[in-house]
Amino acid sequence: MSSNAAAIRRRATPAQNATNTSNPKLPTPPTSAAPNSNQMTLTQVIATVDNRLTQLEKIAKHDVNADDNNLSVIVEEFNNRFEMIVTEINSLKDIILKLQTYTMEVNKMLVDERIHVLSDLDNQPITSSIDNQENTTTSANVKQMVESELEPDK
Repeated sequence: MSSNAAAIRRRATPAQNATNTSNPKLPTPPTSAAPNSNQMTLTQVIATVDNRLTQLEKIAKHDVNADDNNLSVIVEEFNNRFEMIVTEINSLKDIILKLQTYTMEVNKMLVDERIHVLSDLDNQPITSSIDNQENTTTSANVKQMVESELEPDK
Protein backbone atom coordinates (compact mmCIF):
# COMPACT_ATOMS: atom_id res chain seq x y z
CA MET A 1 0.00 0.00 0.00
CA SER A 2 2.76 2.44 0.68
CA SER A 3 4.23 1.88 -2.78
CA ASN A 4 0.86 2.76 -4.36
CA ALA A 5 0.61 5.94 -2.31
CA ALA A 6 4.10 6.98 -3.38
CA ALA A 7 3.26 6.41 -7.04
CA ILE A 8 0.08 8.52 -6.77
CA ARG A 9 2.01 11.37 -5.19
CA ARG A 10 4.54 11.36 -8.00
CA ARG A 11 1.83 11.53 -10.65
CA ALA A 12 -0.09 14.24 -8.86
CA THR A 13 2.84 16.66 -8.67
CA PRO A 14 4.81 16.42 -11.92
CA ALA A 15 6.60 19.76 -11.47
CA GLN A 16 8.15 18.74 -8.22
CA ASN A 17 9.16 15.43 -9.69
CA ALA A 18 11.17 17.14 -12.45
CA THR A 19 13.09 19.26 -9.97
CA ASN A 20 13.73 16.29 -7.67
CA THR A 21 15.33 14.26 -10.44
CA SER A 22 17.85 16.94 -11.30
CA ASN A 23 18.87 17.61 -7.65
CA PRO A 24 20.13 14.22 -6.44
CA LYS A 25 23.73 13.69 -7.42
CA LEU A 26 24.78 10.15 -7.90
CA PRO A 27 28.44 9.28 -7.55
CA THR A 28 29.98 8.78 -10.93
CA PRO A 29 31.87 5.55 -11.43
CA PRO A 30 35.53 5.97 -12.36
CA THR A 31 36.18 5.64 -16.02
CA SER A 32 38.80 3.24 -17.26
CA ALA A 33 39.92 5.61 -19.98
CA ALA A 34 41.84 7.89 -17.56
CA PRO A 35 43.59 5.72 -14.92
CA ASN A 36 44.52 7.41 -11.67
CA SER A 37 48.26 7.99 -11.20
CA ASN A 38 48.16 6.27 -7.74
CA GLN A 39 46.71 3.05 -9.10
CA MET A 40 49.12 0.33 -10.16
CA THR A 41 48.65 -2.21 -12.86
CA LEU A 42 48.50 -5.91 -12.11
CA THR A 43 52.08 -6.53 -13.27
CA GLN A 44 53.36 -3.66 -11.10
CA VAL A 45 51.57 -5.12 -8.04
CA ILE A 46 53.04 -8.58 -8.69
CA ALA A 47 56.54 -7.12 -9.16
CA THR A 48 56.26 -5.09 -5.93
CA VAL A 49 55.06 -8.13 -3.94
CA ASP A 50 57.87 -10.22 -5.44
CA ASN A 51 60.49 -7.61 -4.45
CA ARG A 52 59.16 -7.42 -0.91
CA LEU A 53 59.16 -11.21 -0.58
CA THR A 54 62.75 -11.50 -1.76
CA GLN A 55 63.81 -8.78 0.71
CA LEU A 56 62.02 -10.60 3.55
CA GLU A 57 63.68 -13.89 2.59
CA LYS A 58 67.12 -12.23 2.60
CA ILE A 59 66.46 -10.71 6.01
CA ALA A 60 65.19 -14.03 7.37
CA LYS A 61 68.29 -15.88 6.09
CA HIS A 62 70.56 -13.23 7.59
CA ASP A 63 68.77 -13.45 10.95
CA VAL A 64 69.01 -17.25 10.94
CA ASN A 65 72.75 -17.07 10.25
CA ALA A 66 73.19 -14.43 12.96
CA ASP A 67 71.20 -16.57 15.40
CA ASP A 68 73.37 -19.59 14.54
CA ASN A 69 76.51 -17.53 15.16
CA ASN A 70 75.15 -16.20 18.45
CA LEU A 71 74.09 -19.71 19.47
CA SER A 72 77.52 -21.13 18.72
CA VAL A 73 79.18 -18.38 20.78
CA ILE A 74 76.84 -19.05 23.70
CA VAL A 75 77.41 -22.82 23.50
CA GLU A 76 81.16 -22.29 23.41
CA GLU A 77 81.01 -20.04 26.47
CA PHE A 78 78.94 -22.60 28.40
CA ASN A 79 81.40 -25.31 27.40
CA ASN A 80 84.35 -23.23 28.67
CA ARG A 81 82.59 -22.52 31.95
CA PHE A 82 81.71 -26.20 32.35
CA GLU A 83 85.33 -27.23 31.78
CA MET A 84 86.51 -24.64 34.31
CA ILE A 85 84.06 -25.97 36.91
CA VAL A 86 85.20 -29.56 36.23
CA THR A 87 88.86 -28.64 36.77
CA GLU A 88 88.02 -26.79 40.00
CA ILE A 89 86.03 -29.77 41.29
CA ASN A 90 88.90 -32.13 40.43
CA SER A 91 91.40 -29.91 42.26
CA LEU A 92 89.13 -29.77 45.33
CA LYS A 93 88.83 -33.55 45.20
CA ASP A 94 92.63 -33.91 45.14
CA ILE A 95 93.01 -31.49 48.06
CA ILE A 96 90.46 -33.39 50.13
CA LEU A 97 92.16 -36.71 49.37
CA LYS A 98 95.54 -35.27 50.42
CA LEU A 99 94.02 -33.91 53.64
CA GLN A 100 92.44 -37.27 54.44
CA THR A 101 95.75 -39.02 53.78
CA TYR A 102 97.59 -36.61 56.06
CA THR A 103 95.12 -37.01 58.91
CA MET A 104 95.23 -40.78 58.58
CA GLU A 105 99.05 -40.70 58.73
CA VAL A 106 99.02 -38.47 61.80
CA ASN A 107 96.48 -40.73 63.54
CA LYS A 108 98.56 -43.79 62.69
CA MET A 109 101.68 -42.09 64.04
CA LEU A 110 99.88 -41.17 67.29
CA VAL A 111 98.57 -44.69 67.73
CA ASP A 112 102.03 -46.16 67.08
CA GLU A 113 103.56 -43.74 69.59
CA ARG A 114 100.94 -44.64 72.18
CA ILE A 115 101.58 -48.32 71.62
CA HIS A 116 105.30 -47.71 72.02
CA VAL A 117 104.80 -45.70 75.26
CA LEU A 118 102.46 -48.29 76.71
CA SER A 119 104.78 -51.13 75.80
CA ASP A 120 107.64 -49.26 77.54
CA LEU A 121 105.50 -48.84 80.68
CA ASP A 122 104.71 -52.53 80.75
CA ASN A 123 108.42 -53.36 80.84
CA GLN A 124 109.21 -51.01 83.79
CA PRO A 125 108.55 -52.10 87.40
CA ILE A 126 105.88 -50.23 89.30
CA THR A 127 107.32 -47.93 92.00
CA SER A 128 104.34 -46.35 93.65
CA SER A 129 106.16 -45.52 96.89
CA ILE A 130 108.64 -43.27 95.11
CA ASP A 131 105.89 -41.53 93.20
CA ASN A 132 103.95 -40.92 96.44
CA GLN A 133 106.96 -39.36 98.13
CA GLU A 134 107.54 -37.01 95.23
CA ASN A 135 103.88 -36.04 95.17
CA THR A 136 103.82 -35.25 98.88
CA THR A 137 106.96 -33.18 98.61
CA THR A 138 105.61 -31.24 95.71
CA SER A 139 102.24 -30.73 97.35
CA ALA A 140 103.90 -29.58 100.56
CA ASN A 141 105.97 -27.08 98.68
CA VAL A 142 102.93 -25.70 96.91
CA LYS A 143 101.05 -25.57 100.21
CA GLN A 144 103.84 -23.62 101.86
CA MET A 145 103.99 -21.19 98.93
CA VAL A 146 100.28 -20.48 99.12
CA GLU A 147 100.42 -19.97 102.91
CA SER A 148 103.35 -17.62 102.58
CA GLU A 149 101.52 -15.56 100.00
CA LEU A 150 98.35 -15.35 102.07
CA GLU A 151 100.07 -14.35 105.31
CA PRO A 152 100.36 -10.63 105.82
CA ASP A 153 103.84 -9.17 105.71
CA LYS A 154 105.41 -9.10 109.16
